[in-house]
Order: sequence, then C-alpha cells, then structure tokens
Amino acid sequence: MKELLPYQTSFVLDKAHLSECFDQSTTTNGLKDYLKAMIVGVFGVVLVLWIDVDKYLAYFVVALAAVEGLSVYYKKSWWLWRQMLSRAYDHKVDLEISKQGVVTKSFHVNNELKWSEVTQVQATSAGVLLRHKGGVNYLSNSYLSDEIIEFIKSKGPKC
Repeated sequence: MKELLPYQTSFVLDKAHLSECFDQSTTTNGLKDYLKAMIVGVFGVVLVLWIDVDKYLAYFVVALAAVEGLSVYYKKSWWLWRQMLSRAYDHKVDLEISKQGVVTKSFHVNNELKWSEVTQVQATSAGVLLRHKGGVNYLSNSYLSDEIIEFIKSKGPKC
C-alpha cells in the first residue's frame, strides 16, 4: 500500500459529477418524505372547510403545503441548480489521498479531512461516502483505483 500513497488525481466539478454525488448521498423514503406537506395540507383544508378564519390565511396554508410538496419532488433539481451557481462549478478539483486523510484543492476551496475525523465509511454502487462531524464527503469510483477504494474502505468504521 505504501507505493500507492499519496494517491493524486483530479476531476471536474461538472453537472454529471454533482448529479452522481446527489444520487449516492441522498436517501429517499417514498411517501414519508411528503409527510410534512401532507400534514400542512390537511391543516389548511381544515381551516378552509370547518374553522372560521380569514380565507386568505387558510388558502395561504394550503399553498404552503403545495410548495412544500413541490420542494420534495424537485429536491434534486433545486440542489443541482444551487451547486451550478456556485463559484466552484465547472472547475478542476485536485484530490490527494494519503495516510493522514483526504485533501481536496481547487481554485475556490481547499479542504482537508483527516482519517481520525471520519465516523463512517459507506461504499455505494458508484463511490464512497465519508461521513464526519461536519457532514458527508463523496468520492466517485470513476477517478479512484480499485486499490485506493479498498484503502479508503479500510480507514473508517463500517456502516
């Protein structure tokens, strides 16, 4: 393993990479994701039909339920759009994996994640998720060698 480290590669933070990142790191629970929208919608319908309040307020609550439902439905599109508006979008990212951790460098962002900070290593069908106190980092298999993927999997507690 010593001859493999430090492993250095680079990738472009483009729409395909961001889409893969979202797909691999986000979990969906079906109708459970819409629970808040359904509760607010039922509350709004109750206000409209049975409680004597200003109808503008009641319809506003119903509209909020619709907006919440749409935010769940278009979650990926909204997230991708926000990422594509960032300064880092469509720029080259240099990745270095060493015995100390994972370092990502680009023109706009420099980040270092030490192996001691990783609380969970989770292999997905297209990459590896590194969970830590500050969030989740995703590394795609498309720019990693098989040996480095196995090294990464060995560095943290498994889920």
